[in-house]
Amino acid sequence: MLAGVEDLFEIDQKIAGIEEERKKLAKQLERARVFEERALEVAKRNNELVDEIVHKATSLANVQSLREKYGDLKVLRQLESFYLEQEAQEKAQERLKALDQELDSTNEVSLEKLKYWYDELVDIDSSGPVYTRFEEICQQEAHILSEEFKKTLLETKWDTQTFVPVAIDTMRQASTDLYHLGQFIFGGKPRLWNFECIANNFKIRFTYHFHKDTFKLETYFNFLNDYLQENLHKAISIFHDEGLSKQFVLEQFIDHVLAPIRDKVRANLMRDDRSIIITLISQILNTDRNLSHKFHYHGDGLISLISPEIWDLWLSHQAGIATRQYQQITANPKEMAQSASDFLKLLNRAFETLTPFYEIEAPSLRRYKLLSCSQIFIGLTSTYMDYLVSVDALDKQHTDEEELYQTLVKLQNFSTVYKRIFELSQEYIMISLTDIVNEKEGKNYQSLFQSVLTEYRKIIDDVTQPTMVHRIQKLLKESLRNYFKIGSWSSQNQQSSNTSAEVVNAIKLMSRIILGLDSLDIPLEVSLAIKNDLLNIIVNYFIESILKLNRFNRIGLNQFRLDFHALKESLNLPDTAVSSQEIVITELLAILDLKYDTNHSEFFETSYIKRAEYNELRTLLSIKKLKDSEIQDALYRVAYGNVI
Repeated sequence: MLAGVEDLFEIDQKIAGIEEERKKLAKQLERARVFEERALEVAKRNNELVDEIVHKATSLANVQSLREKYGDLKVLRQLESFYLEQEAQEKAQERLKALDQELDSTNEVSLEKLKYWYDELVDIDSSGPVYTRFEEICQQEAHILSEEFKKTLLETKWDTQTFVPVAIDTMRQASTDLYHLGQFIFGGKPRLWNFECIANNFKIRFTYHFHKDTFKLETYFNFLNDYLQENLHKAISIFHDEGLSKQFVLEQFIDHVLAPIRDKVRANLMRDDRSIIITLISQILNTDRNLSHKFHYHGDGLISLISPEIWDLWLSHQAGIATRQYQQITANPKEMAQSASDFLKLLNRAFETLTPFYEIEAPSLRRYKLLSCSQIFIGLTSTYMDYLVSVDALDKQHTDEEELYQTLVKLQNFSTVYKRIFELSQEYIMISLTDIVNEKEGKNYQSLFQSVLTEYRKIIDDVTQPTMVHRIQKLLKESLRNYFKIGSWSSQNQQSSNTSAEVVNAIKLMSRIILGLDSLDIPLEVSLAIKNDLLNIIVNYFIESILKLNRFNRIGLNQFRLDFHALKESLNLPDTAVSSQEIVITELLAILDLKYDTNHSEFFETSYIKRAEYNELRTLLSIKKLKDSEIQDALYRVAYGNVI
C-alpha cells in the first residue's frame, strides 16, 4: 500500500526488485529439478551395476571383466582378492594332498627331502594332519640320528683327555645335520637336538657321580666348573660350523650342560631347609657370575630358577647377619674406639658377599639390589652415626683431657666411615642403582648415599669439629692461667732464647693433643680447619689477654713474640698455611717495635694518630690486615707509654 506521493516515484524500482527475486527463485527450482533427475539417473545406474555384479561376479575372470568395464571399484577389488585367495587355497590343498601321498609312500628320508617338504609346507601356511605327519617323520629321523650321534660321542670320549681327534669332521657334520633338522618346526622354537646329544656325556657323568644326595652342594658346582674348564673350548672347536657360530656353540653347550644342574637346584629349592637354600643361593650367584666372567656365557643360567619368595628369604638372611654383627660391634661402649674399624669390616664383608649378586644384570633383581643397599649399607651406616653421636665410653669420673680424646676418636670414626661410604657410592653397581632410582622417580640424585653422606659431613663439620675445638680451648685456657698472670713484661732486662716457664705446660698440652690429632685417619681439610681455629684462639688470647692488658719493654716484646711462636709451632701447621689472625698479631708487633726506631717517631705524635690516615704507615710496614681502629689503638699504646 502506498504511503504517500513519494512512493509513486519508487514503484518502478520495487517492481524491478520483485522481478529479480522471481528469476532467482525460478533458477533455484530449475537446479533442484535437474539435481533430482540426475540423482534418479545415478540410482538407476547403481541398481543396474549391483544387479550385474550379483549375477555376473561369480568367478575371477568375470570380476576382472567387470573391473575393466566399471573401473577400480572397492567392491570389485575385494571380490577379486577373495577369488585369488580361494584359488590359492585350492592349489594349496592340491599341494597338501600330493605331499600327504608322498609322505605316506616314502621309504627313505634324507635331510634334503625334509628341507624340500618343509619349504613347501611353510609356503602353504596351513595346518592339519599333513603337518603332524611331517613333524613325526622329523622326530623319527632326529631320534635315529641322535642315538647314532650320542653313541659316537661316548665312544670317542671327546670330553676326556684320551680323545683322539680323528673323527672331528664326522662329529661336526652329525651335529650340523641335527641342528638343521631341528629347524623344521612349525609354531614353536627350533629343537636343538645336536646340543642335547653333545651335553649327554656330561649328563651321564654327573648322574653317575651324584646319584646320591650325600654330597655338599658346592661339589655340584665345582664339578661343573672343572668340566667347562676342560671341555668348553674343545666343544667350540669341534662343533662350530656354518650357521653355528662359536658364540652360539658356547651359549648352547653351556645351556644344555646346565640341564642336570638345574634339576638338582629345583629339587633343593623345594626343600624345607633354610640353611640349604641360603647356601644354594650363594652357590648359584657365584656360579652365574663365573659363567659370565670366566666363560662369557650370557644365557639364563641358574638365577632364573629362584622365585621372589626365595629372594625375600635370602635378602632377609643377609640383612639379619649384618644387623647381628652390627649389634655385637656396638654392644659395649668401651669398645667405641675399635667400633669403626669393625664396622668397616662388616660393610666390606657384606659388599664382598653381595658383589656376585650385584654383578648379575637381570631387571627382576633390581628391587632386591635396592632393598639390600637400603637395609644394609644405608640403614646400618645411618644407625652407626646415631650410635657415635650418643655413645659415651668414659668412666663416670674422668678428666677434661679424656673427654677430649673421646671426641678425637669419634671424629676419626665419623671420618673413616664417611670415607668408606663415599667409596661405596662410587662403585659401578651403586652408580647404576642411582640411575635406576633417578629414572624411576624423575629425580637427580648424585648417589643413593647422598642423604647419609650429607648427615655424616654435617656432624663432622658442625658438631664434632666445633666440640673438639671448644674442649681444646677450655684445656688451653686452663694451662695458660699462670701465663696470663705475668706482670713483668715491662721490667724484663735479660734477653732469653727460651720460652717463658709459665707457657711450657700449654706447649706440652698442645703438642700432646696435636700428636693425637695428626695420628687420626681424618681428611686433611678437617685437620687443618681445627688447627686454624686453634691458632685463632691462641692469637686472640695473646692479643686480648696479654698484649692489651700489660706494659712492655723491648725485651718483653721479644719474649712475648718468642712464646707465641713456640705455642704456634706446637700446632704443627704446614709452612704454607697462613692465618689471617696470625698476620694481625704480626702487624701489631711491627707497629709496637717501631717505638725503638727513632727515625719514625712522628707516627706516635697525637696529631698523626688522631688524623686516622695511616697509608704511609701501612706502606712502611706492609700492613694488609689491620683495621684503622686497630692501628690507632696500637699507636696510642706506644704514645701513652705502654711500650717503653
